[in-house]
Amino acid sequence: MSFLINIFLMKKLFSFYHTHKNYCYLMAGLTLSCLFMVPFLILGEGSIITYHDQLDGELFSYLLTAKYLFTDLRIYPEIMNGLPAAGAVPPAPLFVLLYVVFEPFTAFMLSQWIIYLTAFLGMYLLLMRLTRRAFISFSIAVIFMLLPFYPVYGLCIPGQPLLLFAVLSLFDREISYDAKFLFPKNTVSCYALILLYGTASSLVLVGFACLLLLGCFALYSTVAAYHSQRKPYYSPWLSLGILLMTYLITNFDLIRQVLFPESTYISHKTEMVLSPQSFSAYFKEALTIGISYAQSYHSILLILSILCLLLYLLLAFMNPEHKKSNSLFKDFSFAYGSLLQKVFDVFSFIFIICLFYAFYHGDLITKIRNASDGILKTFNLDRVCWLLPTAWCILAGYLLSFFAGLWESPAISTPAEAVPDSDASPSAATRLKFSLKHSIIFLTLGFWGITVLLHSPLRPNLSKLLKGGDYYALDWNNFFAEDIFQQIDAAIAKPQESYHVISVGIYPAAAAYNGFYCLDGYSNNYPLEYKHTFRQIMAGELDKSDYVRDFFDNWGNRCYITTAEQANYYTFEKKWNSVIYDLDLDIDKLKDLDCQYIFSAAYLMNAEEKGLSLIQEAPFETENSWYHIYVYAIK
Repeated sequence: MSFLINIFLMKKLFSFYHTHKNYCYLMAGLTLSCLFMVPFLILGEGSIITYHDQLDGELFSYLLTAKYLFTDLRIYPEIMNGLPAAGAVPPAPLFVLLYVVFEPFTAFMLSQWIIYLTAFLGMYLLLMRLTRRAFISFSIAVIFMLLPFYPVYGLCIPGQPLLLFAVLSLFDREISYDAKFLFPKNTVSCYALILLYGTASSLVLVGFACLLLLGCFALYSTVAAYHSQRKPYYSPWLSLGILLMTYLITNFDLIRQVLFPESTYISHKTEMVLSPQSFSAYFKEALTIGISYAQSYHSILLILSILCLLLYLLLAFMNPEHKKSNSLFKDFSFAYGSLLQKVFDVFSFIFIICLFYAFYHGDLITKIRNASDGILKTFNLDRVCWLLPTAWCILAGYLLSFFAGLWESPAISTPAEAVPDSDASPSAATRLKFSLKHSIIFLTLGFWGITVLLHSPLRPNLSKLLKGGDYYALDWNNFFAEDIFQQIDAAIAKPQESYHVISVGIYPAAAAYNGFYCLDGYSNNYPLEYKHTFRQIMAGELDKSDYVRDFFDNWGNRCYITTAEQANYYTFEKKWNSVIYDLDLDIDKLKDLDCQYIFSAAYLMNAEEKGLSLIQEAPFETENSWYHIYVYAIK
């Protein structure tokens, strides 16, 4: 009896799945987005976070903006002796609200979860609209969700599919009033999604590229309507206007600083010296893996794209009837057309972007930028490559949809297979084709998915859960070392705002996070005058090393005390027992800036002759701390 009940329930579930397949995949993806957060929830502040460009830099744009959100203070005193607000613009302004309401770690984790949710939901809806294949859309959306996005950059990349979905939904509604396949049905919700993307992404990182593409689409739709003698389409222009106005409002300080530097300050970026890069190396990186912050590890898709196009041309050549009609090579409308034509279009877009990225970093453009002033030099157009992860996923959707329907198309089926006998069992050839196309789809998704998982932020945290204390990596707790800095604060026993500190062998962000006022810090847009002031402090170290001097003078985003002995190491682990033998800093200049203490993860051998003294002989540390800290007082 129980066996029959189980069969009945299975049939019910199977029937429910087929009836509501799209919603089943949607709910499965949203559930996975929650499950992917479980390792972070278990580990808590012991979670392993990519600290480069996150914990050491962008996190503070949120913390400072949140702290002074409801004030008129425009100079943040905590870092770099007072950083202008234009130098700490959060990449996702909407996410600042999380840091207003929650503690930093909680806000950071909520950002991660929102990214998971948005990435899956946007990609699934977009691919369902483009391909109508639920399993393929679901699988690619899960892979997209696992890409190594940085939570501090908000929805810059993970929100692109949702933005594109909203724009296409509005446009489809204008050209067709058949709402059967169009969702959401409320146009207000589409404009709300555009507004969401604008407030949760960055104009300078990728927003400019989205505006450019949206502008091209609006212009194309207007020209197409004119040639077809139809009324113009307004939704693309409205979408462009909403996104543009959102960026103008949320980036007001930055835009004013760029357009009217005399009313604010001259950025240190005007003194940058750019270096040309290898065209072939940069092109290969962009085409096969993706650039930094926008990596999608899509090599399998590149191979499949080439094979797919070759196969398509071969099939067209071998089928005389199809060759005569030449229907595979016709131009198609915006909404419909051959999947292979769409594969070609998307791949061409990707190829052009990769070429531009490599050419932009080549010798000619680099020379032009170095000889220029203002926005041409300081603005990085290469971030247009941040569009590539979304483009590769759209390409994957078209590619796999092509293989899924390859032998379903009458154009490339034999007459006998085009209309099979319903009473006859599938032939061996039919079973072989079925197995082949599904093998291609599953192997592609499997290989791509595993590759992405191995590079996702989920992997190190899963490894830490499995290995426990045997897994050695810098986590949130160890990076900020609140327990150590509490000891230091108690030992100094002064109000933190009454003095300044600098750090050696430790990211300045750690001291700033714990409430200390720092002369050093990380910013991609701070006053040139302060760069020159800070250079005076470490001029002795810069003179000893061409590498350190070029790194600071020609770039300078990291306004750190970098010594010739430590080179590009910014944090010294406790187990190294590091020693700096000849620290050459301008102590008098530090005194002029009211710097009273140096936090060093290395023992300074020449401290006494430089006028420094330890406030206690032993370093501040805990049993499991990543580093120990010597605190030197400036006499």
